[in-house]
Amino acid sequence: MTTQAQLTRHHSASVDRLVHEKPIALRLDKQELADAHAQAKAQGRSSSNFARLIHLMGMAQYKRLGRIELPAADMASN
Repeated sequence: MTTQAQLTRHHSASVDRLVHEKPIALRLDKQELADAHAQAKAQGRSSSNFARLIHLMGMAQYKRLGRIELPAADMASN
């Protein structure tokens, strides 16, 4: 059976190499970190791959809107 992760996974020969010299540290609170690990595991992805895909989704939305915009419910939980 093919998983969603397998459908979106790229082979290294088909994409540009990722930069490893200057990674961006991402600090999360305990619940955010637990959620990220759980979602990554549920999709059969590494946590770093999951975080990268979430970043790409967020960047696409940022470029569409031209600003950072979070729902009020997300702001209240921080």
